[in-house]
Amino acid sequence: MTENETNTSNEGMENSTSGEKSFTQEEVNRIVQDRLAKEKSKGNEELKKRTAELDKRERRMNAIDKLRENGLPDYLVDALNMETDEAFKTSMDAVMKMKGENPEAEPHVVRTGNPIGVVHKTGVDENDLKKAFGL
Repeated sequence: MTENETNTSNEGMENSTSGEKSFTQEEVNRIVQDRLAKEKSKGNEELKKRTAELDKRERRMNAIDKLRENGLPDYLVDALNMETDEAFKTSMDAVMKMKGENPEAEPHVVRTGNPIGVVHKTGVDENDLKKAFGL
């Protein structure tokens, strides 16, 4: 045995009698390398998460710019698929096709007026209303 191995062996014996565990230099190196790898992977995961978040924000801003260039309202950005560039292009093409089918059309209003009906003053007696509501 070399002197270093002898010292390590002797230290292991001494520490084992006191109830403490001793490690060889190889074990210490492995433990340190494992911990460094874990820390590095945590940093990589966080970096990937932040990169994905920034990419999503950039895609959203680019989509809003594209909508504005084509005279469309910003709120349509929520209807677009922005997961990939190809998905965005496909959904934007669909919106543009819809706009192109009737570019001058005003929004179609189904019904106008009071949603609970029209109240006419003629023919309604105030006393009749009071009776109806028990006043």
